[in-house]
Amino acid sequence: CHHITGECSCPPGWMGMVCGQPCPEGRYGKNCSQECQCHNGGSCDSATGHCHCSPGFTGER
Repeated sequence: CHHITGECSCPPGWMGMVCGQPCPEGRYGKNCSQECQCHNGGSCDSATGHCHCSPGFTGER
C-alpha cells in the first residue's frame, strides 16, 4: 500500500481496499479490469486470463 495515501495496488487477480477479494467470475488481471474470453463454459484464471477448459473440451479458449 502507498505510504501516504494508504491506497493499495493489488496484484493481478485481486481487488478491494486491502486486496482481499478475488476478481469476480468472468474478470481477470490488474484491478480485475480485463474480461475473460473463454468459450464453452471454460473458466478463467483470475490473474492471467488463461482459460481452463470444461470437461470434454480442449484448446486455448
